[in-house]
Amino acid sequence: MVRILIIKTSSLGDIIHCLPVINDIKYFVPESSIDWLVEESFADIPRLHPNINSIITISLRSWKKNLRKKITWVGLYNSIKAIRQNHYDIVIDFQGLLKSAFFTLFTHGDIHGFHKNSIREGVASYFYKHTHTVSKHIHAVVRNRELASKCFEYDLLDQPASFGLEIHNIKNFNLSERYVVLIHGSSKKTKQWPIDYWQKIIQFFNTLGLRVLLPWGSLEEYEAAKILRKTSTNSLVLPKMNISDLANIISGAKCVIGVDSGLTHLANAICIPTIGLYMNSNPYLNGVYPNLKVPSVNIGELGIVPSVESIISQIETII
Repeated sequence: MVRILIIKTSSLGDIIHCLPVINDIKYFVPESSIDWLVEESFADIPRLHPNINSIITISLRSWKKNLRKKITWVGLYNSIKAIRQNHYDIVIDFQGLLKSAFFTLFTHGDIHGFHKNSIREGVASYFYKHTHTVSKHIHAVVRNRELASKCFEYDLLDQPASFGLEIHNIKNFNLSERYVVLIHGSSKKTKQWPIDYWQKIIQFFNTLGLRVLLPWGSLEEYEAAKILRKTSTNSLVLPKMNISDLANIISGAKCVIGVDSGLTHLANAICIPTIGLYMNSNPYLNGVYPNLKVPSVNIGELGIVPSVESIISQIETII
């Protein structure tokens, strides 16, 4: 049995883009056991993958805000202890940052990662025993899969990418109607789609007899969701939910339309027809990755705002 530790701590979309390496490794190295080191707030995602053996969590974001509190150092100690108690044959840092490379210091096993010219924080590569050159100009899913293939020396050839997430025991949220989910919120305003555009999309779904669900994560997103709800009596602002519950909601949707957000990538990963909206980022590098099981498409690109008409055309195609 080959014991493997995957290090990919954040963020939500980046973690989802790393998931296909799990199925790749299990396919080419079937006698393997895979653990994952991840930020606690995103741990629900690797927990949804049946081929991940164990999850080790850290809370860097919380720790950095509370450096003077004892609970921070106790938490750091416990995470390091959990890492050190396992002896891994191979450790792979897919994050490629100093904060992730730091935790490789406490692992037992051969440490792999990107070459210094393949990542933004090149100094992180000096923490690795083995480094691998991977192009920066390819999609994040392909980058991660290529790194894994070089670590284990297998050839991907035409092996399709599979995210491998499984949603079981869908909770009853009293959603008996057919519905869609609109991921309208983003922490970066430059990634947000104009609110009047969203209103037109909601009106279109209303003509189709589909209910519109509006999740949110921040107070600003909640206020925007309340404005959008007024567009149609067929709209519903969801209560604040954790990632696991949102995954359950999304898994029952007819389709998901979303800005460049981790939840949009989550919808695609659990095989829901997905339309990604891109205005201030490059979908060729970080967009919704093609899913062979359901339609998925990216609209817009850096500096180009998708039109309402182009989105409605795609909706008509996938529903």
